[in-house]
Amino acid sequence: MSAQSSYSCFSCFHFFLLVVLALLRLCSSNQNSHCNGIERQALLQFKHGLTDESQRLASWVAENKDCCTWAGIACDNSTGHVHRIHLPGLDGHCGYIDYAVKQKLRGDISRPLLDLKQLKHLDLSCNDFGGIQVPKFIGSFQNLRYLNLSRSNFGGTIPPQLGNLSELHVLCLGSFHDDPNPIETTSM
Repeated sequence: MSAQSSYSCFSCFHFFLLVVLALLRLCSSNQNSHCNGIERQALLQFKHGLTDESQRLASWVAENKDCCTWAGIACDNSTGHVHRIHLPGLDGHCGYIDYAVKQKLRGDISRPLLDLKQLKHLDLSCNDFGGIQVPKFIGSFQNLRYLNLSRSNFGGTIPPQLGNLSELHVLCLGSFHDDPNPIETTSM
């Protein structure tokens, strides 16, 4: 066997070993992607401030330790941090339907959500927050790229703190009050 062919086999072996190690790392990181206790508590406190007549948040219970499996929640596969809350009412179809009132979340958006340091996507559109003002603390999410609060019956003025969202790419605040106008979207 020549030196060149033994070097080639040696290189193939190293390449194969690297691929196997990379696959093992990927598999082990997916198994460890459970959300941490602080983030789970923040989501449970958020749920506590909401009225959820349709039981959309039924999977959000303390006994289910992995909040990454909860309805409307997505986590980073390698870190386990919550990076997405996607809870549009009426599956994102915001038209007014009398019987659909129960399918809308109502209540308050609680400050403990700030414990979700890696949150990139927040969609609470098509719900009914009863005319409360958009919480100023939403402007403190440093990694937020997508924010949709449209057609969720917020009142008052849009807090200037939303201008602090330096990573924001999509902002949807259309139709602050529940009216028949179409959703407005602003891309940044």
